[in-house]
Amino acid sequence: MRIRTLVAIGAGLAMLSVASYAHAVKPEDNQATREKGKQIYDQACLFCHGAEGKGDGPAGWFIGRYSAPRPRDFTTGEYKLRTTASGDAPTDQDLFKTVTNGIPGFMPSFDGLHVEDRWAVIAYIKSFSDVFQQAPAPPLPIGFPSIPPSPESLTIGGTLYRSLECSTCHGPGGVGDGPLAETGDLRDGIGLRIAAADLTSRASYKNGSSPRDIYRTLITGMDGTPMPSYAGQFVGKEEQLWHVVNYILSLSPEVRP
Repeated sequence: MRIRTLVAIGAGLAMLSVASYAHAVKPEDNQATREKGKQIYDQACLFCHGAEGKGDGPAGWFIGRYSAPRPRDFTTGEYKLRTTASGDAPTDQDLFKTVTNGIPGFMPSFDGLHVEDRWAVIAYIKSFSDVFQQAPAPPLPIGFPSIPPSPESLTIGGTLYRSLECSTCHGPGGVGDGPLAETGDLRDGIGLRIAAADLTSRASYKNGSSPRDIYRTLITGMDGTPMPSYAGQFVGKEEQLWHVVNYILSLSPEVRP
């Protein structure tokens, strides 16, 4: 237990160190930075997201011909993966995380790009939408402390999962076969059919599969999809959200040797 704790602390410190380093080398968002970002964008992003950032690059047709997800249309200013409230623009760090980590199954990681180059392309991407000219929205807080996944917690979480009608989309067992998913009634923001995430496979969690990631997804929602924010339903009841998190993770138990 002590070793695991030390490893967890070490990993946390490493993540903080990486985040601090990323901010330390973030260039000023000016014309020169955006021009550099455009050069990188044209080489690495245009093929999917299009020359004008509308998600209409030549690869977009093959990624999602008649169904979602399609490459992100940056001109709308609407993003799924955020730490901010539903309807708000993502933070710069949110964009940096997505560019760095990619999106499992859809967007590759660009961790190989130098940190300054990643920030430059983010500056250019932000120029596609006026939403980033507004005052930046703060990240939503994560309720602490988390609750251990005890049998009691899983029972409470399962009850909340059903009462929140999560099974309508994700199905009773979380495999993405809820009635709305089966009938094809789930649509994204531009009307394309979209599949419900298979919660039994952590590889399908686009916003991350750690307890903190899932908690965040529940309170932010995923704009442009049928996945709503549940922040307003758990004001002052953050511990209940951790029960839901525990239940969702129980649907995809990690395989250990």
